[in-house]
Amino acid sequence: MKEQSADFLAKHKGLTLDIVDVPYNQYEARYAAGFASGGTAPDIFMGQAPYYAKGLKVAAQAPADLQTLWNDKLVKATAPSFQVDGKWYSYPVSIDLGMQLFYNTDMFQAAGLDPAKPPTTFDELREYAKKLAIVEAGVVKRNGMAIRYSGAPTGIADKALPYVHAYGGRLYAPDESTADGYLNSEGTVRGLTFMQDLIHKDGVASVKLGSPDDTFTQGLSAMTFREGWFEGFITKNAPNIKFKVAPYPVGPAGYPKVSLLFNWGWMVNDKSPRKDVAWDWLRTVGNAKTDLAVAKLEGYLPVWEENFKDPYIATRGDYGAVQKQLTEGPGPVYSAAFANQINTKIGEAFEKILQGQPIKATLDAAVPEINDFLTQGKR
Repeated sequence: MKEQSADFLAKHKGLTLDIVDVPYNQYEARYAAGFASGGTAPDIFMGQAPYYAKGLKVAAQAPADLQTLWNDKLVKATAPSFQVDGKWYSYPVSIDLGMQLFYNTDMFQAAGLDPAKPPTTFDELREYAKKLAIVEAGVVKRNGMAIRYSGAPTGIADKALPYVHAYGGRLYAPDESTADGYLNSEGTVRGLTFMQDLIHKDGVASVKLGSPDDTFTQGLSAMTFREGWFEGFITKNAPNIKFKVAPYPVGPAGYPKVSLLFNWGWMVNDKSPRKDVAWDWLRTVGNAKTDLAVAKLEGYLPVWEENFKDPYIATRGDYGAVQKQLTEGPGPVYSAAFANQINTKIGEAFEKILQGQPIKATLDAAVPEINDFLTQGKR
């Protein structure tokens, strides 16, 4: 971003551009303090659009020229995650087209499974996981299917979305009025039952081995759901692991499609005295060339639709899964004003369920707290 800002600084003589790298575990507290004081608030910042635009009401709506440009040029499957009421408030840092199924081809062959034929339904996913898991004296030594069960609660909730949506569940109502009848619906319960059964009934997924990222690269997991960036992570950190990437399996309610709880984007402080200049910075760095360069540098998927025609995409292992996600388009969008707090509460409930707590009762208990945040967001 510093390198790509040269043209911007040449245009705005005498302007100082101070790029501050905020550690992930500090950014929300530092943002909150900055926006509360006003004096230390950033002119441009990165975060989740619904929370900063609707919840804290500090993110500015993008100018008309950028609304037109982004509607025309940026990936439409993820656009709702960076918008509020159909208007852009955030320019995507990167996009994840949901997750895909990563699987170890050597383990498939050893289990008598064809690496060219990954599971295409959730029933098949369960059967494959049973064949791929290694269990000794009731202890899982290798996950058949690795599940995110600990860490940041929002991450736990996010990684459960394919299961929830495959069975017809949702986190809360599309109009953000209530979680009752959605979070605790039959579809959500069935999706979480599938996950819980892999751990506690089928015994093919462990809540002790470690995170899916680590166990997959260590050869301790045969399959996992993860976003596109994971391909580069495996190649860099575990070059000995042979793997392929496939689209989601299909559940009883259909294909899970693209849903995100993490929608990182650049935003402009609506109260900044340099708001117009800040938008000009985004005009300068927010272009197809820089987008592709960042995608290649970080192993991300690009933000601009035209960049999906670049050979970089065609040579990726997740090419087929990416095309499937683009074709299917967006799934349920979760953009409540206090999405950060809501996602945390949902993730805490899901973590209890993955550890063996009763599913319906745990979800019922979480609904009132989530409804409180939904109600606050409507004020």
